[in-house]
Amino acid sequence: MSRYKNFKLAMFCTAQNMAEITGEELLDQLAFFEKYCGCDKVYLEPYRDGYTIPEDRLLMLIKAFRARGIEVSGALTTTCNNLSEGDRAKYRMSGTYCFTNAKMREHLVKTVEYTARHFDEFILDDWFFTMCSCGECREAKGARSWEEYRLGLMEEISGLVVRSAKAANPACKVVIKYPNWREAFQESGYGPAAQRHIFDTIYAGTETRDTANTDQHLPRYAGYSIMRLLENYAPGRNGGAWFDPYGCEPMEIFLEQGYLSAFARPKELTLFCWGSLYNNRVITPLGLQLDLIDAFLDKAGAPAGTVCYLPPGAQGEDHIEDFLGMAGIPLEPSPDFPEGAGSVFLTVQAHRDGEIIRKLEKFVADGGRAVVTSGFMIEALRRAEEAGSGAGGITDLTSIRYRGRRFRSREFRGGGIGGAGGEFSKHEMGFPLLEHRNNTTWTLAKAVAGEENYPILLSDHYGRGELVTLVAPDEYGYIYGLPPVVLEAIRARFTDAVPYSLLGPGQCSIFAYDNDTFAIYAYAGGLAGGAYGLRVNIPADSIENLSRPGEKLYPRPSAGPGGEGAADFSFFMLQPGDLNFYKINRSRERRAPEKEFQAVSAPH
Repeated sequence: MSRYKNFKLAMFCTAQNMAEITGEELLDQLAFFEKYCGCDKVYLEPYRDGYTIPEDRLLMLIKAFRARGIEVSGALTTTCNNLSEGDRAKYRMSGTYCFTNAKMREHLVKTVEYTARHFDEFILDDWFFTMCSCGECREAKGARSWEEYRLGLMEEISGLVVRSAKAANPACKVVIKYPNWREAFQESGYGPAAQRHIFDTIYAGTETRDTANTDQHLPRYAGYSIMRLLENYAPGRNGGAWFDPYGCEPMEIFLEQGYLSAFARPKELTLFCWGSLYNNRVITPLGLQLDLIDAFLDKAGAPAGTVCYLPPGAQGEDHIEDFLGMAGIPLEPSPDFPEGAGSVFLTVQAHRDGEIIRKLEKFVADGGRAVVTSGFMIEALRRAEEAGSGAGGITDLTSIRYRGRRFRSREFRGGGIGGAGGEFSKHEMGFPLLEHRNNTTWTLAKAVAGEENYPILLSDHYGRGELVTLVAPDEYGYIYGLPPVVLEAIRARFTDAVPYSLLGPGQCSIFAYDNDTFAIYAYAGGLAGGAYGLRVNIPADSIENLSRPGEKLYPRPSAGPGGEGAADFSFFMLQPGDLNFYKINRSRERRAPEKEFQAVSAPH
């Protein structure tokens, strides 16, 4: 019987992990995992890095796991040692295949067939990419870009893998696991837009590791957001989340990968890998914390947040949405523009969609709220100027212009005359200066530099809706260091999909669900704790603390923007690393008002 109700816990067993293990050792090690974190399933790998587990040993392992009631699936890592003398001239990171090469394709088909004969499901580890630029690849590429060539090549190879597997075992389902570095997928041939239609299931790599010291530049919120993005690529066919313990000192870094993965509601959590985690001290606290999250997920609904539109193959302003997620904004990344939704968040990546300005204009005119980054706005203005029509494009929606000026500041205030605040960030930050026309575009939050102030958050009303422009600092890692007066103004513009917003400092995420339940997590290793609250924009009697049954928070009138009956709730101090779960109890007597954008009052 599974330890968890809301997900399975799987262990990944590399071919090298299982190369010499005896049946007795296997069961002893399995008992460790069963005791401390549970084990419902294993992904058993017959081949990796040129080593193949002999068939008799592979059958022994499968039998031993199944005898203990463990579900067994296969796995395959598409890396190989040099197959011939000519291969030594090919630079292939960690032995990834040159998929252009006929001999390597042959070898790939044989390993796929061997795997498929023994399993009705197997998962491809995330080395299923190419960065080879050998003579064969350069000749095959021709005049195409590397992105175009590699996407086409790996789409072809994906079909080859699935056909080969099903020829060997018609019942076999093939799963592609995508790595954590989603902003770079297209450069190495990962194309979920096409591959979701080829593979039976997809899977997400959610490892983020020590973000300040690794080369992957992955904010910790990416462990949640990539799960949600891939779920929206293939609804119902995202099999789960996978993370590992590497580069995870202190231990909290590893544990946070598990928390954020679980908050995204995966079908499975896969831990990589057996050999690295057996007798590892991180397993005991992981099991404890997953028990707590599992109990919360019993009460939670489906994940909710403002849609962040990330078209397939887009890049630019890498992970800015994840840094905002760590500043307390609940987001739902999607490869599809949310036609008919109440709100959308656009980064410069949205310009991958050639129709984005037309879609944006209609969305806002029809009553939606669009929040766009300064990167999106600057690119839109550049394209409008390039078009040279003098009207149309983004300039129909806003008076904002960018003329290349920049500024630095660490002093911030709210909008309006005088502005609230005089709050300071720890670090000085650099920003692009977006000029705008008074009383046409209005400032909701600003930075101060000398005797001048410059906009951080701007609002334009267009048709029945609102266009909000967020001026992001050059240093994304400082975003959640913006003071509360700015963060609270930003969060207040993301309250359509989730009718509440966080009060307090950054480096804290809300994981929201569609039944008024939510988790709040203050990240370890940053702040020393902080006082947080919630601005609820619907009539609510109380907020129930699901972490401490019987404890409730009661409202006080809201001092900020919100609908009729909006109220603020004050939380106790949140300690970094703690799990905190809540549910809003809506007022029974009153109905939540229809959403309506309030015009900004401005001096004349």
